[in-house]
Amino acid sequence: MLVLAGDIGGTKTAIALVEIGRRRLTIRRTRKYPSAEHGSLEEILEDFFSRERRRPRTAGFGVAGPVVQGRAKITKLPWMIDAQRLAHRTRIREVALVNDFVAAGLGLPYLPPRRVAVLARGEESRGGPIALLGAGTGLGQAALMMVRGRYEPLASEGGHADFGPRTPREDRLVRFLRRKHGRVSRDRLLSGQGLASLYDFLKADGFASESARVARALEKEDRSAVVSRFALARKDALCEEALRLFVSIYGSEAGNLALQYRATGGVYVVGGIAPKILPALLSGPFLEAFRDKPPLEALLTTMPVKVVLEPRLPLFGAAAAAYRTAMETTRPSSKTTRRLTRM
Repeated sequence: MLVLAGDIGGTKTAIALVEIGRRRLTIRRTRKYPSAEHGSLEEILEDFFSRERRRPRTAGFGVAGPVVQGRAKITKLPWMIDAQRLAHRTRIREVALVNDFVAAGLGLPYLPPRRVAVLARGEESRGGPIALLGAGTGLGQAALMMVRGRYEPLASEGGHADFGPRTPREDRLVRFLRRKHGRVSRDRLLSGQGLASLYDFLKADGFASESARVARALEKEDRSAVVSRFALARKDALCEEALRLFVSIYGSEAGNLALQYRATGGVYVVGGIAPKILPALLSGPFLEAFRDKPPLEALLTTMPVKVVLEPRLPLFGAAAAAYRTAMETTRPSSKTTRRLTRM
């Protein structure tokens, strides 16, 4: 069936028309919008449909924020999204509104194997719980649990939970960030600006002096992108250490999530940052921190850990949410009136 799918983030919004079935999907048309340049999702959809005659019966949207009773406030945008209002404004009968990491989880069955990098093969437990996390504009998390033969998503806002330091250096990191921001969350470190914050801390902590060429680049470009570029090229010790610390904290948080859900079905690292720093994730500190959770190191060693390289995964999942909603409304026991997915 043809559905409308949307991946709604703090930085960008992707809208697509998708042909989808139980196991396969094909994106027929897609367009990306800078989120902050638009006043609402309705405004973006109006532009999308101005160039599109086809208007599907069902739509699914993955949004970067908690979804409560069909409504969501985007965490890093001044948008309020309401499923009923969207259905009315777009003249689409059924609208599924889900958290973006719930969408990522729903998209996993449609992910080609070649779009995954394996950090640890582990011993995958068929039907076991699956954990997802990903650093991007913010830190997203979710889980999948097997219920009556089908994986069902569990939404989470765990990325906004408190950051727990593991070492004396990280104790100093928390004090450094608390002076600037007050409360220190995991999202504060594992997000688009987290790497730059780690660089600033290490410079202030006396790890190394800032080089002139890095300083010049930091003045003109995205700061985290600069740190990542110099670190991956191994052209600056301070940048390399900032990335190593970022990867270690990332691995530790992945391990925390794996323990919380006993993710014997695997841990998937998604989001925009992971593919860009894949060499660093493969280098060692990530898995070391992931498994360094005594007395449960042995359990964590058995868990598969994978990096998703497909940036459209949340879009796949938004289409899957729309497909699930459409299938549920066509069951004989379902109501024929509009139903809204609430996750």
